Amino acid sequence: MKKIILYVALTLVILAGVRIVYNKYRVVVPTVDINSSEIGWVGKSISDAHRGKLKLSKAEIQFKNDKLVGGLFEADMSSITCTDIGDTTDNRHFIEHIANEDFFEVNKYPTASFTITEVKDLGDDNYEVTGRMKIKDKENPLTFTAKVTPAEVGRRVSSLITIDRTLYGIEYGAKDKPGSEKDWFILNEFTLNVNIITGD
Repeated sequence: MKKIILYVALTLVILAGVRIVYNKYRVVVPTVDINSSEIGWVGKSISDAHRGKLKLSKAEIQFKNDKLVGGLFEADMSSITCTDIGDTTDNRHFIEHIANEDFFEVNKYPTASFTITEVKDLGDDNYEVTGRMKIKDKENPLTFTAKVTPAEVGRRVSSLITIDRTLYGIEYGAKDKPGSEKDWFILNEFTLNVNIITGD
């Protein structure tokens, strides 16, 4: 009887150890709350600035041993808004302009995406994220810092990303490029404030 009890206890210990090791090294992919997640954007010229938002069409965040290890996000370019132009007509004209061939050609390229290829743990829930950004069918490597914090239900992964638009063939209004005389040199770099919220 003692041998049976010892055998059962040993088996339970082994199973518990296997479970701990499994949970430590398996990749966990929680659901993403697409409706709560969003991307803020800011673009500037030497005389002005505009800002707005984008919705995510899909996103995936991967964790291993409770650490960020991978993922991706895809922006719905047709959802782009501008939040600082109050006049309805001016706002519509602005959105139509940045959605046309001068900028993002939304009808031809309805999404833009980023896929993580490497993550370095910087400590205190900060990570150096490296991957490939795709805009208008052009891909370029990109590195930025991401922060993981608790959300109301799951977790929030937030990043402030700076992008050089000319690397993706978006040259309208850039210095010495077509449109720059009218728009006073739109700066090459724009920023994205990405917030991805998991549902569990």
